Amino acid sequence: MSLRLTVKKYINILFFSFLSIFFSVNIYAQKDSASITKFRNNLIVYNDIGFNTAPFNITTRFNKQTISAKYRNNIHDFYGIGCNYKIFSVRVGVQIPGSVKSLKNYGNSKFFHLGFDFSFRKLFFDLDFYQYRGFAFVDAYKFDSLHFTTVNSNIIYDRLTSNSLSVNMWYFHKKNFTMSALRGKTAVFNSLSYTWYLKSSINSFGLINTNNPILPNFLIDSTNKITYTNQINAFDVGLIPGFAFAYVKNNWNFSVLSGYGLVIQNKSFEEKQAFSKLLGFAPRFDIRVLGGYNTPKWFLMLHTDFDNKSIQYTNFKYTQTYFNIRLVAGYRFGEEVMGDKKFYFNKKQIF
Repeated sequence: MSLRLTVKKYINILFFSFLSIFFSVNIYAQKDSASITKFRNNLIVYNDIGFNTAPFNITTRFNKQTISAKYRNNIHDFYGIGCNYKIFSVRVGVQIPGSVKSLKNYGNSKFFHLGFDFSFRKLFFDLDFYQYRGFAFVDAYKFDSLHFTTVNSNIIYDRLTSNSLSVNMWYFHKKNFTMSALRGKTAVFNSLSYTWYLKSSINSFGLINTNNPILPNFLIDSTNKITYTNQINAFDVGLIPGFAFAYVKNNWNFSVLSGYGLVIQNKSFEEKQAFSKLLGFAPRFDIRVLGGYNTPKWFLMLHTDFDNKSIQYTNFKYTQTYFNIRLVAGYRFGEEVMGDKKFYFNKKQIF
């Protein structure tokens, strides 16, 4: 597909995304301010349990056929504990010993995450760094049945590393519609609310397999030099329009953020210690789903976060999805409700 056709395709997608958001907001018009309850002056203590994973695929041409190479990391559960008070926030997380998948088939993956976020009026800022080290190339028997079987079908890459640094900012159009209320710890929505939003995103990410190709030897194509690469990277900047929705009934909360946009991408790959650089475009999704039960004193919420990354070259495409799923339980100390005089919460609605 030519660059001109690719750009035209993404522009059409963005146009219809903006159009659908505009009509959704105006057809179901609400007042310009969301009704929320804040717990800014409460000491909030919480703990969470969940898991992170970051599978990726490489689609390329081999023997005149399009094939998909699948890489999976071993999943580890984690436990975290934290607290919030006014502008102060801290969380400490540890990996729970053991792994979800077999060490023999998937190896021992290592995971590191550093995150920071804060809100300012209608804006929410978020910085995240993820690193996954150790992946397994799965279903090798589909490409090399002489050396692999359905029982012994994975190749473990202990040194294959995925890095991702993201700096994001969300602008929510409706007053008082905040990421804090969507998360349900330091604030909650009092009633049904929705708005359109814009997310700006800056990302630096990629894969590196020190001194060895990312693809196994039996998938390296001598006519396509990128299949020899041991490192691919990208830096991109873009905007993602989206729609945010929060539903509240009898202390039950359910929220969704959904957006689709486009980034301008500077991408490169290393092959035999030589770097090749290209400029292009890539699609980006923004999806978060949150839900649970929330009272003035305690809450139990399920948080899910999906972040996709992709780099496309000629006859070679890398796509990775970062999943983060957590069950969060917490308790608020202090006054039951801080904020507006008109609350969604009342004693009749509490068990």
